[in-house]
Amino acid sequence: MKKLLLLLITLTTFANVSFASFPITENNTVLTTNFEDPGDEEETEDPAWWVIIYVLNAIILISGTYLLLRTIWRGWKKRKWWARKLLPWAILIAIPILLLLGLLMTGSGMGG
Repeated sequence: MKKLLLLLITLTTFANVSFASFPITENNTVLTTNFEDPGDEEETEDPAWWVIIYVLNAIILISGTYLLLRTIWRGWKKRKWWARKLLPWAILIAIPILLLLGLLMTGSGMGG
């Protein structure tokens, strides 16, 4: 457990330090790059479609989670072997994976 905690702290520190580097010129000024596309202002998309897509994604996520939890609960109550033996291992494997994915998706928290 100590090694796993040390590994997570090391990975988090490495991610923060690696994103903290930036180029400096000879006269100690920071180089900046403009990544904006001049045509972005002209392209406007209908926001109603995005709202519909987000709502449908939320419905699918919530209903899928509900069905999964209901299946697991019924299997646990009926003392099925997969619920009693595989479920704890699946949870122990899923938690670190989800934490690492969350860490990768949020970035280091430094910069813009």
